[in-house]
Amino acid sequence: MPTPAKSNACRPWDDEQVERLKELIASGASAVRAAAALKRARSSVQVKARKLGMPFMASRDAKRIRNAKIAEAESRLAR
Repeated sequence: MPTPAKSNACRPWDDEQVERLKELIASGASAVRAAAALKRARSSVQVKARKLGMPFMASRDAKRIRNAKIAEAESRLAR
């Protein structure tokens, strides 16, 4: 019988990963992007962020801010 693939489930967070997660959140990364960078499940990253008191920004808020930055950059280029 083949051995099951090793899962990241219940894999403890080390200090380096926690610091990287904090950096990603502070830089405005999405939960999906942070999960990919840390090679963890999105839900795991979201739960850890909430436990740290640093939840990810809601996607609609992030989209609004991103669109505002794009509009500002385009207006600067138009001058």
